[in-house]
Amino acid sequence: MPVYAVIIGGLMLQFQAQGKISSSKSGQKRHSQDKTSQSGKQQVYKLAAIDLDGTLLNPERRISAENRAAVEKLIANDVQVVLASGRRHDDIYRFHEELGLKTPILSCHGALVKDPFTGEVFCTRPIEQDLVLFLLKEALEVGLNWVVYDEKGVHLCHSEYWINEYIRRTDFGCPTTYKSISEYDLTHAEKVNWMGDPEAIQQQYRRMVDLFHGKLTCVVTDPDHLEFTLHGADKASGLMALIETLGITSDEVITFGDSNNDVTMLSWAGLGVAMGHGTPAAKMAAKMISEPGDEGTSLARAVNVIFPD
Repeated sequence: MPVYAVIIGGLMLQFQAQGKISSSKSGQKRHSQDKTSQSGKQQVYKLAAIDLDGTLLNPERRISAENRAAVEKLIANDVQVVLASGRRHDDIYRFHEELGLKTPILSCHGALVKDPFTGEVFCTRPIEQDLVLFLLKEALEVGLNWVVYDEKGVHLCHSEYWINEYIRRTDFGCPTTYKSISEYDLTHAEKVNWMGDPEAIQQQYRRMVDLFHGKLTCVVTDPDHLEFTLHGADKASGLMALIETLGITSDEVITFGDSNNDVTMLSWAGLGVAMGHGTPAAKMAAKMISEPGDEGTSLARAVNVIFPD
């Protein structure tokens, strides 16, 4: 069987094609809700972690009626739903509130896991101030733009193009902008992004993986986005911290995602589900792939397979 690999933060993760149960209709990997384990016991899922962009949200950054119904179906089946995204906590909360969720939020790829109601922090892994400063200076040195996510908000080097892109891609208002690094009241950061030409992003990704091996997790989330978190701060580690307090095992977790920053949680969970339009790395890491169709309802199609009516 072929073996595939993806590098995240200098760590090579390998995935072997397993020949999972296939749908006779589409040939995609499938998972049946009534599938039993080798011990003969039916698998019970207690928590579902759902990525936002490309998974819960449609291309217009909205929750489709089908995906909303899928979340309701998970909850009806006694599965706690947690939103897990690269976005900031405050940005994710509006979708959390829209769905009426009462669970903690996993933000900035797992650098922060926090209860939005009590303020309890289950996990926090910030990048230290001196390393943040280096990343900002280095971005400008190699001709890229930067954005910082910290406890105070979103901070962007002044660029009309990237201001507009941030607003378009997040639909969450305008970040604070700076004409120079010296204007920014530097502190530790949950996440730092570099933005620019896709070819330059790929070149810098390879360089930064080597340069910050064991110090930072580096992941290309979009062709023009290279994102940094503290080494070990990813969606899987954030979920590990959360389920430890809930008394849940990884086998009882379902994760849904579509991108490179979802790879760790897709491979870690008892059932990792990649969207059919997802990146090759996400689909290789998953145990199930949703059937082809409208991107805005891909999550719903997967949930309906796992929990059929």
